[in-house]
Amino acid sequence: MNNSLRGEFTFSVGKKKYDAVLTLNALRLMCQQFKMPLDKLDKWMAEDPLTAVPAFCYYGAKNAALRKNKSIDLPDFDVWCAQCLDDQDTVESMMAAVSEALGGEEEASEKGN
Repeated sequence: MNNSLRGEFTFSVGKKKYDAVLTLNALRLMCQQFKMPLDKLDKWMAEDPLTAVPAFCYYGAKNAALRKNKSIDLPDFDVWCAQCLDDQDTVESMMAAVSEALGGEEEASEKGN
């Protein structure tokens, strides 16, 4: 079985830089926290991107630290969203990174061929 979900990226929230790794473990963590089945993620992204995109990044950052067996000082999720959504550049970079990790950029280029 080939796992095509894998996005590694860095982004800033305020003055702090975060590494994020979107893998199945990041999705597992996120789905557990939001009590959401994996097959509902696409619908959630479409219906509530202002929660979903920061969540992907939040749990991607948490996953990146866990993979290195390091602790990470993440704020409360609502504080995280307040900080992320206050800056248009941060929102746009997060949306682009999440879209690419989920295969959005790849799918778009495949359709163009």
